[in-house]
Amino acid sequence: MAIYPEVAVRKLHGVDTLLTSILKRYTLYYDHHSKLNTSDTSLNQTSATWNVQLYVPPSKEFDSAFHSIIRRFQDSLSTSNTSSNSLEKLNSKNNKSNNNNNKQQKNKGKEQRVWHDGKQKITKAALAELDMSKDKNDTLPGNVDKDGIREDKRAIAEAKAAYMPEANEKPAWEEEDEVLDDFDIKWNTTSESEEEEEEQSATGIRGFFSNLLSPNRPLTKADLQPPLKQMQQLLQSKNVAPSTAQAICGVVEKQLLGKKVGTLTGVKRAVRHALEDAIERILRPELGGIGGRGVSTKRGNSVDVLRGVVEKRERGKGGLLGLGGGANQGGRPYVIVMIGINGVGKSTSLAKIAYYLQSNQCNPLLAACDTFRSGAVEQLSVHASCLNIPLYHQGYAKDPSSVAKAAISKAADDGNDVVLVDTAGRMQNNVPLMKALAKLVTETSPDLVLFVCEALVGNDGMDQLTMFQKALTSGGHKRPIDGIVLTKFDTVSDKVGAALTLTHLTGVPIAFCGTGQKYNHLKPLSVPFVIQNLFS
Repeated sequence: MAIYPEVAVRKLHGVDTLLTSILKRYTLYYDHHSKLNTSDTSLNQTSATWNVQLYVPPSKEFDSAFHSIIRRFQDSLSTSNTSSNSLEKLNSKNNKSNNNNNKQQKNKGKEQRVWHDGKQKITKAALAELDMSKDKNDTLPGNVDKDGIREDKRAIAEAKAAYMPEANEKPAWEEEDEVLDDFDIKWNTTSESEEEEEEQSATGIRGFFSNLLSPNRPLTKADLQPPLKQMQQLLQSKNVAPSTAQAICGVVEKQLLGKKVGTLTGVKRAVRHALEDAIERILRPELGGIGGRGVSTKRGNSVDVLRGVVEKRERGKGGLLGLGGGANQGGRPYVIVMIGINGVGKSTSLAKIAYYLQSNQCNPLLAACDTFRSGAVEQLSVHASCLNIPLYHQGYAKDPSSVAKAAISKAADDGNDVVLVDTAGRMQNNVPLMKALAKLVTETSPDLVLFVCEALVGNDGMDQLTMFQKALTSGGHKRPIDGIVLTKFDTVSDKVGAALTLTHLTGVPIAFCGTGQKYNHLKPLSVPFVIQNLFS
């Protein structure tokens, strides 16, 4: 402080206490009854404030610097007190003014907003004045269409950088999932000792099927019960519901019961084939589902989006089945409606499916039927511009059903063979919005209704799907959900069991899984991929 006296001029609270403690620590003081060895009155006044008598060494340099600190600190403290008093007076004055204004406003009442031109008539001029969703100054780059939707070139450039695949990048749907030849099951053992647990984990299947390696004896239910119990525990640890895990184990038991397996390789092969059969029947309900004990249930519908689009297009053209693009010759296009709760990624998933169809020589059109959420039409417009795909919209505050039907008519006239309809997100327990969604689905008669759901929601996803299904199939509506699109599937890791449970308990197959952010990060849920994640 003596070397840098300018520190004292800062408005730091507690500097006086700090100086006192320093002086006391280095014994540069007497108590307040002692006499000061100097006649400096300012120092006496300051030391009286601190209730101590200061001792000043004979050094003139220290004496001068210390007195400078004291004087500057006193000046700073005086200025701070003056400012604080002024601020308190100002705040008191403002508070009184605010209280008076609040009393006047309370007596006056809330000012009523006028939603018309003052003559009880709703005019375009009045609506334009109240509409805050449009940029009236037109300062952003891009063009504004007749419905006030802006083509933001900056947003399009950012979206292309984030969503467009790299050159020669292989799409996720063309990647093959492989199961290694040395397929093994890491059983979730419950051995009593650590040595036994290590031994069983090292031997894998051999540790639990060692008593089954008899070439002359068929497997019995008693033989299979212990290892199947461990398999069920392992499946449940990967987010598979108990009923679904029991059903898978029932199929494995049915496949192995009565077989003669004499080698470890034979056991591995038999278990893997049984698992593949069980999981494939879950993921593809058209093959016949599985019940609680592995028995078959009623068959479901197959979901092959590309095949459905191409077949309908060829029927409309009157030609043979093929993958050639071309006009739909005025026939009704293949219609896909995307539904789901808020924020699960419907618009992005719709853009990914559009990219998938476009990459397979289809000619899609996007329909912006989310006329409620602010920015929804602009978001879909950005995706359409990135993919160079036409977009049909009528702006906001329009009936979604009317917009969807107009988009289908537009696509039929322009030769688009598929229409992807984006809808507003809504919670499954919002009855009015669910009725509006059922109305849209009924009036548009889509070929495919896809429910978009996050892969990590777990049991809540089951509740969402059940409520949406109920809304679409009750109250005079008979249009069930056809397939599921699981988003953020790349974040699931080994907890892939929730996807199996969702399909097994509802009978609705999984059409696509989103495996990343880019447009080509989309793939069907394959049996090898599920097995590899369940038993790795």
